Amino acid sequence: MIEVRDLQVRYGERTVARVPELDVREGECVAIVGESGSGKSTTLLSLLGLTEGAHVSGHVRVCGVDVLQAAPRRLREIRGARVALVMQSPQAALSPATRLGTLMRRALKLHGVGGGRIEQVMRDAMETVMLEHRILRRYPHEISGGQAQRFAIALAIALGAEVILADEPTSALDVTVQAEVVGVLRRLREERGLALLLVSHDLALVSTIADRVLVMKDGEVVEAGEAAVVLAEPSHPYTRELLEALP
Repeated sequence: MIEVRDLQVRYGERTVARVPELDVREGECVAIVGESGSGKSTTLLSLLGLTEGAHVSGHVRVCGVDVLQAAPRRLREIRGARVALVMQSPQAALSPATRLGTLMRRALKLHGVGGGRIEQVMRDAMETVMLEHRILRRYPHEISGGQAQRFAIALAIALGAEVILADEPTSALDVTVQAEVVGVLRRLREERGLALLLVSHDLALVSTIADRVLVMKDGEVVEAGEAAVVLAEPSHPYTRELLEALP
């Protein structure tokens, strides 16, 4: 679902992210971990051609589309419909003057979902993420952070996304709500074969959901491998420092 080779993201003369290899298969979760400023989010955004002002080179294929060579129109076709981006603070990405239901209907129409099917598609997506349908009548500021995250995931489901790119999806949530969001993502992987690329600094969270882990520091991948191995027997000093920093 995601295939990356020799990815480099540069602003001017400065390289802010360098990823030699990254693959995410159907039904798999790969996590990118590291401290703030390590290049995690930049790597994530580059997979959808969203690093404005940057020079991006290498080989990047997402759902079979060559992201670095595709025309803007082709990228717009896969964004949302096949690949969904769930941001750290989804409420900030939602129009505060528009009800959630209106936002979802608008997105579905833009991606070709027929008018007669829209209401049922919306209802099914909300049930999948365990949100009541009546929430769609609310504005973004009228729901909690956990509900906003699940709404963002519901929107991805409604659009039929095969890949979710999640940037710190639980960092602003309390432990109970974190567990709910992670549970939804885990169930989608198992039931729908959804591919998940997760960016996080929370190694405890990563250990519960990720199959493989990439550790980044100063824009470089310093360690990569199976999550159980990297988190239990890290080979790089930086990974050991991250683990030792956990309470």
